Amino acid sequence: MDEVVVEVEKRKREWEDAYEKTIEHITAIQECGKSRRANAGLTSDAESITESLRRSRQLMVQEVERSTNTLVAFDESTGVLKKAESEYKGHRSLFSRTRNLLSTMQRQDLIDRVILIIGFSLFACAVLYVVSKRIGILRLQQMATAAIKARLAGKAANADGTPLVHQFDGGNTVPNVNIPIQQRLHDEL
Repeated sequence: MDEVVVEVEKRKREWEDAYEKTIEHITAIQECGKSRRANAGLTSDAESITESLRRSRQLMVQEVERSTNTLVAFDESTGVLKKAESEYKGHRSLFSRTRNLLSTMQRQDLIDRVILIIGFSLFACAVLYVVSKRIGILRLQQMATAAIKARLAGKAANADGTPLVHQFDGGNTVPNVNIPIQQRLHDEL
């Protein structure tokens, strides 16, 4: 914007200089009109001066129009830049809100995962408990562990102290242990 102001001031000075020269030429023409001696030469000088003044005036008018157009273009550019700045500020606030929402969603995702893992673990424990009560896996495991320990120690005994009978099938290396079933299995369905 400063360059435009400088150019306008420069054109104003040129215009004032041209105006002063025009006044000088007019006074010179008036003086020439008084002296009749060189009337013919002065007339041609006056015409050439008048023509140069017309050209100078035309150039000045063109420069003023160009400066005006430049000022209008600068004003339009300033408006566009202000609009872009306001849009940028709007987008910046939108980006910050979006960033905050994303961080909140990430925290919520982590909390949801923890809740799902804990819930699945509780469900698996409940299923294991029901199955163990239903089938009696823990009691069977305890009896099998006791039988293995007794075999390693050389004597096998039941939970109530009665010896276990070992029978082997042909080439099978796993002994058949006759363990009395203390609770009969039944299906409720």
